Amino acid sequence: MSDTPTTRYRLAALDMDGTLLNSDHETSPFTRQALTRAAQEGKVIALCTGRCLSELWSHFDENPGVAYAISENGGCLYDVRAGRVLSQLAIDADVAVQILEIISQYDACTQVFADGQSYMQRMGEAALAPYHVDDFAPVFDAGSKLAPDMLALARSGRRVEKIDVYFARPDDKAAFWKRIAGFGLFVADSLGYGCEISPPEATKAEGLRRLCALLDIPVANAMGVGDGGNDVDLVRAAGLGVAMGNACEAVRAAAAVQTADNDHDGAARAVLRYMLGEDV
Repeated sequence: MSDTPTTRYRLAALDMDGTLLNSDHETSPFTRQALTRAAQEGKVIALCTGRCLSELWSHFDENPGVAYAISENGGCLYDVRAGRVLSQLAIDADVAVQILEIISQYDACTQVFADGQSYMQRMGEAALAPYHVDDFAPVFDAGSKLAPDMLALARSGRRVEKIDVYFARPDDKAAFWKRIAGFGLFVADSLGYGCEISPPEATKAEGLRRLCALLDIPVANAMGVGDGGNDVDLVRAAGLGVAMGNACEAVRAAAAVQTADNDHDGAARAVLRYMLGEDV
């Protein structure tokens, strides 16, 4: 007997911003109900995000169907129900300092993840507006701590797991990207004017593979849903790659199918269609 959607796809790895979350950075009641129903049917729901744990606590509370998180672009695996970190990657301490020294030469806003906590160089809509991330001010306010001196943070011996940097000008972003090309890190596009910098093994695809291995689920039986540049490897690696209706062209090209946009519950509709076999 051949597989059907209800038997083939056992795990869903769902990006958050621009995917699971709507334009207000929230999950709708429809989405929360869909994830809960899928979990009740024995499906594994995992958030697959560039965010770190301090930016996820409220989403775990609001979405009881979520069992795992592949956070920090695959650098951290977290068991939501057991409340424990399963694995954690970090950037080499000396390399992190070098990267932050280079960033300090640009007009930029830096975000550092250290020990599961988000630290922001600047906070508040007015301070973030020049760096084109002011619509994320509520997200940063809820999950981040202010740390104006990121170099001091890195030099203090804290474990730097990921660095996000948002530039005022696109030419600075391009120049910076070229300068760090030789460090061997994984660099992904972020929100147009930004870069997400992670350890080389920290990609959403590798995070998905590690979680599937831990749960003894073949990657072929997982679906990955995303919209942005850091989701391309995820939708390529998953057994079913799903592009959001608002996805960038690179994600659309990598995906096998497309769903509705993030303001019309596209991720939840993909879960219902491809995991529960419902025509939504």
